[in-house]
Amino acid sequence: MTQDERWLQMWQQYMDFMDEHKRRPSKYYLEEHKLYNWSKHNRKLINQNKFPQSRIDRYIELKTKEKKFQRINQHSYIDGSSTRHSHQGTVEEPVLDLFQ
Repeated sequence: MTQDERWLQMWQQYMDFMDEHKRRPSKYYLEEHKLYNWSKHNRKLINQNKFPQSRIDRYIELKTKEKKFQRINQHSYIDGSSTRHSHQGTVEEPVLDLFQ
């Protein structure tokens, strides 16, 4: 497998991860370290001007999608969506009649 093929494979895994989990890979979960470190390594290559021109379009696509999942805080994203779950099946509390 060539380096370009390996890079494309990791790129696809990263994109699939964001589609499935609706967030970026975290450095705090061991099972996500591989994707997180891959992204960090690519960022470093870009900063050093060593990133191959053939990969730039796909990396820009990844960063555009990744920006959608940038958080403001632990409960909300920049686009206004939330990580909190809606309460659809709430149970009404019984009302006590104190004046019987």
